[in-house]
Amino acid sequence: MTETVKVHFLPEDLLVEAPVGTMLPDIADASGADITFGCRSGSCGTCRIRIVRGLECCSAMTAEERDFLAGLDVPVDQRLACQVTVLGDVDIEYLGIDS
Repeated sequence: MTETVKVHFLPEDLLVEAPVGTMLPDIADASGADITFGCRSGSCGTCRIRIVRGLECCSAMTAEERDFLAGLDVPVDQRLACQVTVLGDVDIEYLGIDS
């Protein structure tokens, strides 16, 4: 039996289950979650999210993602959704580039 994670997309209140280790863009695409993806390579910021709960259940940041977000001067609970692999239950809020 495959282990699953629960991803709660806020504020649309969409709860989705997916296999552990699934990339967040794949979960969002399959569920119709309201996240806009631009480049999908971590360089545009279109898919910026806030991890409301479960930051420790996300893959570690790459140096490129860390540098990009540092340039925006955002809190540590913010990530680029296109760079996140989900390893446990998370609640996320889509922010986008302009938030």
